[in-house]
Amino acid sequence: MYSACRFYVYVRFFYILFFAKLECSQPFLSANFPGMKDIPIINLDTVEDERNFGFRIATNRQILVHEDLVVNPFEPHRIRFYAILLILEGEGLHYIDFKAYPYQQGSMVFISKEQVHAFEYNDDRKAFFVLFSEDFLEKGGWSAQSNLLQQLSLYNYHLYPPTIQLDQNQMAAFTQLAERMTLEYNSPMDDFTVDIIHSALFMFLSMAERIRKQNSEITAIPKYQEEFTRFQKLLQKEVLNSRKVQDYADQLLVSTKKLNRITQAMLGISAKAYIDEVLIIEIKRLLMNTSSSISEIAYLSGFNEVTNFVKFFKKHTKLNPSAFRNQIQTIIRQRSPKSK
Repeated sequence: MYSACRFYVYVRFFYILFFAKLECSQPFLSANFPGMKDIPIINLDTVEDERNFGFRIATNRQILVHEDLVVNPFEPHRIRFYAILLILEGEGLHYIDFKAYPYQQGSMVFISKEQVHAFEYNDDRKAFFVLFSEDFLEKGGWSAQSNLLQQLSLYNYHLYPPTIQLDQNQMAAFTQLAERMTLEYNSPMDDFTVDIIHSALFMFLSMAERIRKQNSEITAIPKYQEEFTRFQKLLQKEVLNSRKVQDYADQLLVSTKKLNRITQAMLGISAKAYIDEVLIIEIKRLLMNTSSSISEIAYLSGFNEVTNFVKFFKKHTKLNPSAFRNQIQTIIRQRSPKSK
């Protein structure tokens, strides 16, 4: 009985994840929150754009009017690419994985692949929104760029906050690069268009990484950096399947003691605490990303008993799963352009 139930849950989850359309028609918790929809999962190749080479750049006006966008940018949506929000004017909040991050003139906000984010409706904001895929960044002809994303701290949201603040001179340099990418992107394509955009993006990210490292109080231990990155990648793939430190240590071919030493050096917490932290983020995404019931999500998250799942979630968030859904839904309504 249990195996059949678990099989049903997995089949339903993967159906929702891979076959549901972007404009989700299935109501989210319809009994409690009428009109609430599942969070869309979008790829760059689903963005309506004739230039489908893994890059896009938009202005604040395009965001406000949803120009060429297949989702409502003011409602949470999960992205399968990397993004940068460069604020030229205005101040407000940007929402990433259910947390609000303030921005002002000169702020840059980095949203990583697989994160859930949403814009605040803001007429006063002037900004560039840069989107790119991992394939686009790695298709350049320079070997030094082939593992750039692995080297960047900008998208390592477990180690660093997703924002950096620019001074006036830095702001001018980044604005110039964004304008260059915009000009190339909007001009007729030729044999050099992609290479020029690629080079400008590489410079943009490299300059931002330099500023992040110059301003960061976190000093990574080089001898653990590669092992920690491997652990992060494995955890992102397997966290819904296992919460046991031993399982990850076995796959990484290290001892549990070594794995704890790595996370203590990089994060100041145990491997188990880090696993739980990543799992909570994934559970939050599932709660907002699907119409699945709490019991279904409990099974998807590796819990045999719903009561244990609720206790685990409440221990780490101070809310039960239903209350979390309710809270996020209220925030979405308050931010909606219709409520302005």
